[in-house]
Amino acid sequence: MKLGADALILDLDGTLLDSKLGILESFSRAVESVFPGLALDASQVPVGPPIRQLCKAVFPGLSESDVERVARAYRAHYDSQGCLNTRLYDGAREVLSRCAESGRSLDVATNKPLGVATATLARFNINGFFRSVVAVDSIQPPFASKTEIIRYLLKTHRMELGRTVYVGDTAEDAAAARTCGIGFVWAAYGYGRLEGGEPILFAINKLAELGELL
Repeated sequence: MKLGADALILDLDGTLLDSKLGILESFSRAVESVFPGLALDASQVPVGPPIRQLCKAVFPGLSESDVERVARAYRAHYDSQGCLNTRLYDGAREVLSRCAESGRSLDVATNKPLGVATATLARFNINGFFRSVVAVDSIQPPFASKTEIIRYLLKTHRMELGRTVYVGDTAEDAAAARTCGIGFVWAAYGYGRLEGGEPILFAINKLAELGELL
């Protein structure tokens, strides 16, 4: 069975990019700088959500001001150092090339800041595959959710809902695709887990499998 789509929107972290080590490194450094001596169990850090959500999930009793302090420390480290500890998932370049050769459009919808997202894609020399990259801070005030980011992409490019698919790894990604009325392919190899009940077209266990669906 093939994926009947003319347009693909891709998530980055946990879908196209394996950035887990850099995220964990930067989060650990941020927590250490704001709360010296505080023990952090890296296995309990839910990689994937925006930094403020991540911080609240790990430290639910933290005040808003302390969440902001950790978020600022995280951004300072990740944007300059942690982001360099990122790799492409195996098969990424081949999948993107196959999409381009078949005439499918490619866009990015990500919770990453725009500067980091575009710099990372350029570092791997794959930025040219994408028609657009829309990040959480592509507009001001920032997008409130992944749903808003995808709606913006759909409207901007006048994409046909029945011929557009979002590829992501989290429950937020799946819910955003459903709310926006487009199909969803779950990157089961990523960081997130589906909560059940979210409709998916396919589940892929490695990125290379996306190419087999085209």
